[in-house]
Amino acid sequence: MSTTTAPATLSGTWVADPVHSTASFAVKHMIVSTFRAAFKQIDGTLDVDGDDIRLTGIVPVESIDVEQADFRAHLLSPEFFDVENTPNVEFVSTAVRRGEGDAIDVDGELTVKGVTKPVSATGIIIGPAVSFGDAEVVGVELETTVDKNDFDLKWNAPLPKGGFAVSDQVTLSVHLELRRKEA
Repeated sequence: MSTTTAPATLSGTWVADPVHSTASFAVKHMIVSTFRAAFKQIDGTLDVDGDDIRLTGIVPVESIDVEQADFRAHLLSPEFFDVENTPNVEFVSTAVRRGEGDAIDVDGELTVKGVTKPVSATGIIIGPAVSFGDAEVVGVELETTVDKNDFDLKWNAPLPKGGFAVSDQVTLSVHLELRRKEA
């Protein structure tokens, strides 16, 4: 049974529900299609103290959800994510701005394969709301595009008639359902 009583404030610490949160990427493949993959694990935290909002996240690279064993091994190899030496993708916000309605802009530092670069993402923040068992929840959805080469993800293969197997531009998407952290 759910209740219609909304929480009074967004203030506090919120932690990602790993069952209802995802981190994924999409990249053009062979010029004509888009390859998409997600990670099975995500750890995220939203800390709100008045107008000060901080968002952090960690994604274990090993949790990439790719069924084909050889391709998965290639993605985990030093040519791509280098899971042996850099097991996590990490994000720490440096600025979070709320816009009109549910709009949100987030600046932060993204670390992939041991390389940290500034990124900006746009999206929405929804809530707080009350879920089953009177759990307080907040939703955050963000998207940005990065150049994979900026993060030392430089593997590619030229195609016989021009172009490359993998685009340099990669779209990152994060969808978080966060629950209020118990005091």
